[in-house]
Amino acid sequence: MRLFGMECKKIAGSILYWVLVVALLAVSIFQYEPSVESELRRVNDPSSVFYIADSYAPERGAPDEAMEQNMMKEATKLLMYNYRDNSYLYYPFGYVKEKTMSAQEQAAILQYLMELTGLSEQAINGTADETADETDSTSDTGDIPISGGGAFVFKPGEGSLNENGQFVIGADEGQYVPGDEAAPETPAQSRNDFEIQVTFERFKEIMEKVNKMIGSGSYFSWPMLKLYYFGNDMEEAPISERQHKEFYEGDKVTGAFARYYCDSISISVLFLPAFVIVDLMLRDKRRNMRGLIYPRTISSAKLICTRYAAAVCITMLPILILPVKSLVVLMRYCGSIGVQGDVLAFVKYTLAWILPTVMLVMAVSLLVTALLENYAAILISGVIWLIGKPPIDKLEGGNYGLFDLIIRHNTLRGYGRMMENIQMLALNRITITLAALVLVGLAILVYSRKRKGGLTFGNQKSAHHHGFKFTAEH
Repeated sequence: MRLFGMECKKIAGSILYWVLVVALLAVSIFQYEPSVESELRRVNDPSSVFYIADSYAPERGAPDEAMEQNMMKEATKLLMYNYRDNSYLYYPFGYVKEKTMSAQEQAAILQYLMELTGLSEQAINGTADETADETDSTSDTGDIPISGGGAFVFKPGEGSLNENGQFVIGADEGQYVPGDEAAPETPAQSRNDFEIQVTFERFKEIMEKVNKMIGSGSYFSWPMLKLYYFGNDMEEAPISERQHKEFYEGDKVTGAFARYYCDSISISVLFLPAFVIVDLMLRDKRRNMRGLIYPRTISSAKLICTRYAAAVCITMLPILILPVKSLVVLMRYCGSIGVQGDVLAFVKYTLAWILPTVMLVMAVSLLVTALLENYAAILISGVIWLIGKPPIDKLEGGNYGLFDLIIRHNTLRGYGRMMENIQMLALNRITITLAALVLVGLAILVYSRKRKGGLTFGNQKSAHHHGFKFTAEH
């Protein structure tokens, strides 16, 4: 325990550790806590998870033909706008990027749009009826839109040009037509009025091809299309009776917020814990203390396990403390309405959802740092952070993979969906934890070998090459 305390004290004195704490604090203050306050302010809103009433919104059924038709038309409109601007957005690593298509790719998009809409190339490009537009602008009959809607409409011969070339009207000329009556459909509007010409299955095939052309996570990927057009419980939709029961009886109020808290900080813990363990491992090297540490009688296993445990524990400490304020507020609200809240919800979710991820990130960093004795683990953790974030279709929760590094559930609803897939969720967390422990075991072997002088990396005075060098111990 004395060694454990010493390692914890080292970490607590590290600037990089406090960078982690500040980052977590910022996420909690600016992302998580506002959601708690927002929900408590609108307890009488039918779309709030707190809403209590005699009747609730009906359950959403499976996607029907009307929803499919809406998806096809709206997605096709978006694709047409993107095509005209040659600007397509996508999210390869969770951050938006813009893609400009080549001439060949634009030609392929045009063919898909013509197939989807039945419109001509000119109409899709927005160049149809230009001659008609010019003719209309020079005709004897015209209208002048005015602020607030409506327009003055003139008869042939009314109005004239003064000596400065300005158009002037007399007091008794023109007739004001209010509102939309003076807003005839423009050619541009009529060009966007089309009917989808393909089946829903063919539409999905086209969207998949378009998505591959743009890049991973475009608005035309199937997960994004479903999210935008089929409805989901991340929207501000009236709560159903099933969702009401799940929130109060399944989640016991605090469970939903504990899950959302874990989702809020999940991206941060996929990267930042690496700084803590790397800084701890390299501190001895920076202070030229390896010669004092290596010969000591303490075993490599005890030293590595103690450091690893200290780093994990002191990293989890602020993660467990930060939601205490919201827990008190939520438990107080539960008491005011006579509802049983789960006081341990934040502890249970944090240990189950966040701890395995922290363990894995630190174990990878521990092994790499023990082997290379430099900051390469930070770069590797950055790569893990980029590729380890789940795709957007997992934001709602309930969709888990065996090797998902973090668990997402970006909504206060969805308890039932989570429970339907609880076995895969548990298997995932167990797998990640076991992988972390295996990596720690490898780190012990590497550290032990290096203490004996049997494994070195990089330049050596007696070496004539770079890379691994095995030396005999004398």
